[in-house]
Amino acid sequence: MKTNLVAGLLCCCFSLSGQIATTFITEFAVSSPAVPQAIAPDKIGKPYFYLAAKAGGLRVYDVQDFSQPVLVKTIPIAQLNGLEVMNASQRGNLLYLALGNFFGNNGQKPGLAILDVNDPANPVVKDVWEWDMVDRGSASVTLSGDYAYLAAMSQGLIILNVFNPDSIQFVSQIIPDPDFPVPNPPAAQVPNARGLALKGDVAFLCYDAGGLRVINVADKSHPVETGRYINPTPFVPAGKQQAFNNILLDGDTAFVAVDYCGMEVLDISDTANIQQKAWWNPWQCQSITNAWLGSPGHTNQLQLDTANHLVFLASAQSELSILDISDPNQPILAGGYGSTDNQLGTWGMALDGNRVYLVYIIAVFPFVSNWAGVKLLEWSQPSGVGEPDLLKIGNPYPNPFEYSIGLDIESDASTEWRVQMLDAQGRVVAQQDGQRLIPGSQHLQMDFSTLPTGIYQLMFISSSGVRHWSIVKG
Repeated sequence: MKTNLVAGLLCCCFSLSGQIATTFITEFAVSSPAVPQAIAPDKIGKPYFYLAAKAGGLRVYDVQDFSQPVLVKTIPIAQLNGLEVMNASQRGNLLYLALGNFFGNNGQKPGLAILDVNDPANPVVKDVWEWDMVDRGSASVTLSGDYAYLAAMSQGLIILNVFNPDSIQFVSQIIPDPDFPVPNPPAAQVPNARGLALKGDVAFLCYDAGGLRVINVADKSHPVETGRYINPTPFVPAGKQQAFNNILLDGDTAFVAVDYCGMEVLDISDTANIQQKAWWNPWQCQSITNAWLGSPGHTNQLQLDTANHLVFLASAQSELSILDISDPNQPILAGGYGSTDNQLGTWGMALDGNRVYLVYIIAVFPFVSNWAGVKLLEWSQPSGVGEPDLLKIGNPYPNPFEYSIGLDIESDASTEWRVQMLDAQGRVVAQQDGQRLIPGSQHLQMDFSTLPTGIYQLMFISSSGVRHWSIVKG
């Protein structure tokens, strides 16, 4: 069984650590004027998903046959005060839509719609609320208790009372300090509210170009900004912005999608003094060689699988990245889907059990993508993978390394082996096969001196299993 598993892993270039395998199921294009933005699989066990399709309104798909989604209903923007649908969040039989186009110079009023989806094939619009200012629309909506929290881009965070879904009521608004981290920011670096997560009476707001903001919402009528965080690494050239897009919480740990900078893992136990625990930065965004425009990866929406200790990231030109966060202090690229070279770029994603929904947009900025639509995948985590039963392997050394890497191994049986070095996009950039291991203790020394500096995954594959490590070439 394990021998077959290893053979399968060698054929699947995106099962990076030997842990996660993704299987393509189907895809469908979405035609203009619709532009898919986000997907919300039905949360109460019905075989449907809801697609926020911008100018195309809300689209409902039947997935009784997951390989053949069927469009069963469209709620046009004419029923939503003309506001485009940017995101969706479900609670019970109610679907909450974040409204208002936030792209380019044709922004709209931020807004919120509530739909009854007890019968998903026939949603009923309960109420539509809109702000009184045309500006940059809204990016997402989060629910807690009787309140909806609308990330309203340039208008900051708007709190709405949704106790009565037939009558949405405005409660308050807060625009976090725009002069952090850049005082008097130029137009391209003015912060915008994007993603949001709540922990009790504390809201963690991803403030695009403005870091992570902590907002106390105990008094819903008077929210107060009480903390902030920005990556402490100097970014060059001067003025290179950091776009905090979305956030997930797991206890006192936050996982934040930081646009072309991958994912930061933050300790939020002290909200007045947030600390970085780890930074998965595969594209080395702080480097002068990585311009924001044209970067091979831009992270936007993300999902957390707490049971399997995984984070799934929509990574634009890198499509899908799957991170193992068993140790939050050292996220490891454990799988993915797609290619950086095919001019297909993801914007959104959703996770529903072992199903993955990827949302693609047409774009030329900040990444190139020439197809708009949705791809459906399934993922699996093969059993029996981990430390090989018959091998004990020490950590590779030195780490960071300059020329070569050593491994100390104790083997209880004779076995063949292979070592692969993978880059941040999951591509095999170096490989070494050696003589068959014999029972006993032995040392392997492997030359990787020709590799450029960067962060890699070192994968040791044998008939007994797979081991992997994150390793740095200095």
